[in-house]
Amino acid sequence: MEQTLKSYFPALQNDETVYLDSASSCQVPQRVIDSISKYLSEGHGNAHRGMYPFSEKAESLLFQCREKLAHLLNTRSKNILLTKSTTESINLVANSFRNKIEPGQTLLTTLMEHHANLLPWQRLCEQTGAKLDFIGITEQGYLDLNDLEEKLANNCALFAFSHNSNVLGTTNPVAMLTETAQKFNVPTLIDGAQAIAHQLVDLRELSCDFYALSGHKIYGPTGIGALYVKQPKSLSPLLLGGGIVTRVKPNGYNLTDDITQFEAGTPNMLGIAGLVAALEFFFQQDREAIFLLERQLTEKLIQVIESQNYRVVSDKQSNSLVSFVSPQFHSHDIASVLADQNIAVRAGHHCAQPCLSAIGVKQCVRVSVGMYTTDSDIDRFEQGLKKVSQILV
Repeated sequence: MEQTLKSYFPALQNDETVYLDSASSCQVPQRVIDSISKYLSEGHGNAHRGMYPFSEKAESLLFQCREKLAHLLNTRSKNILLTKSTTESINLVANSFRNKIEPGQTLLTTLMEHHANLLPWQRLCEQTGAKLDFIGITEQGYLDLNDLEEKLANNCALFAFSHNSNVLGTTNPVAMLTETAQKFNVPTLIDGAQAIAHQLVDLRELSCDFYALSGHKIYGPTGIGALYVKQPKSLSPLLLGGGIVTRVKPNGYNLTDDITQFEAGTPNMLGIAGLVAALEFFFQQDREAIFLLERQLTEKLIQVIESQNYRVVSDKQSNSLVSFVSPQFHSHDIASVLADQNIAVRAGHHCAQPCLSAIGVKQCVRVSVGMYTTDSDIDRFEQGLKKVSQILV
């Protein structure tokens, strides 16, 4: 199956290329490229703004994109708004809470977060006088939930956390976290960027208030993302402009009464066309088999890395990534030597400096898999890692 899947991705047809950085951004199948090209070659039009075929095609793609995202998350399309990224989605929520937070309230997040799910809350606290509180990380790399209820009960206005850690690979107990927060009437936001391509996500079970994701993490193009909102009226638009109003007067305006009020301006139709194709492709695959294969490849990576005396700092139960450090070599040096062998990995702090500090490291190498990763890719990585020692010693 694995070689068949890889054949769908034109960027990976060069046998010399080993791509092990899918946690950063996935490669795209030919279908996505064709969909974007088709949209442009057959005529581009502004959605909502015309009664001619080009515009109607754009409107149809917008509808399809929302429907397919709803299917991906097992929710209703009327609760899905389109953004450019997970980062924008989280900032939209933070901006909406600006007038709801009072001095003395707390915002709760974790030390496991990507900066995209940290900086917006830091700024919100600066703007409102609220206090930012954190769930810590245990020595085993899991959330320390011993004082979760105490923190939620401490005048908490929002609890934001990741579904999967982009450094540790930990899958957090998100259903339990949202259920616990509900006991204290605390709304929850989940950063789902690292989860959506590697496990089934069911928002009817999670019952969170917000769920953010990016298209390029699930084999789509960059510049397109989404935000699930349980109660759209709980938000206010981040941007104002065309396409979100029913009436504008010289001294005021009336917003639409649906999810489109958060999507001002001309949509990213290339991103939308590509994401529709990516989701169609994703749904056609045996996802359970892919998830199992990714888990097996991740286990093999751990064995390879530990056999060469590197220390794995990520969760060994991770379903898609491994982070490791060397007592001798800097992560950037390791990644550079691998890159010279056409092996792509990620090195540094991975936009999660508090997380790395919490586990006692300054930087690490991250290796991550996708549906197109093969056993031979791992074998090439093993050979490359051996060469690292030969070159850097």
